[in-house]
Amino acid sequence: MGIPRREIPWFPRIDYGKCTGCLTCVKTDHAAGHKVYDVDGNPPRPVVKNPYECVVGCQTCAKMCPNNAIIFPSREELKNILKELRFKYSR
Repeated sequence: MGIPRREIPWFPRIDYGKCTGCLTCVKTDHAAGHKVYDVDGNPPRPVVKNPYECVVGCQTCAKMCPNNAIIFPSREELKNILKELRFKYSR
């Protein structure tokens, strides 16, 4: 789309109040060939290490999370942000 990826605020946030450390998000991410997540701490827990490697619009890790601990902006928010950025970069 001609928009620098770092301008698009689309990446997961982890609600550690809901996260049980099952690492399903990490496993899903790595199985897809991505490196958005990493594991840190003792006990191990997921961390968003490379947020801008997240595929814009993808929510697979959130859908796979058994505890609904992965949060993304709403589709409506994404749509509005992309609309503004397209305008900004079309000039």
